[in-house]
Amino acid sequence: MTEQSSKAKKPTERGFYEPYAAFSRTLRTWLVAYGIGAPVLFASQEAFKPILKEPNKAALIIGLFLFGAMAQIIASVIYKYVMGYIYFGELDEAFQKTRRHKVSEWLSEAMWLEMIFDLISIGFFVWATLKILILYVKMGAS
Repeated sequence: MTEQSSKAKKPTERGFYEPYAAFSRTLRTWLVAYGIGAPVLFASQEAFKPILKEPNKAALIIGLFLFGAMAQIIASVIYKYVMGYIYFGELDEAFQKTRRHKVSEWLSEAMWLEMIFDLISIGFFVWATLKILILYVKMGAS
């Protein structure tokens, strides 16, 4: 049995990587932009000044947005190093035997982890946005 035939065959790439990569970049860009832009917009609008005068509420809302953006930044940092270690493994076959490479390969295939980071960001953003809307409606009612 040859070395090639003894290894498990990997599925053939059918052109789905580019669309996946494009959607992934777009989503991450939108999430970070929303996490940074929404609090700036919130803090700069005259209509929200009464909410901003209540430090506890304003800090919570801005913090939720920033935590959502931070989840995306953390994911980007993790995957930057994961992909770097996988790249090192392509250049140096001995590096493929290291724990860093094996963990990086595992993480690079853990789609669930990417999904968790995205859901964390979206959850924080939804929470912050709802908080703003609820407070804004209460302000208008009083």
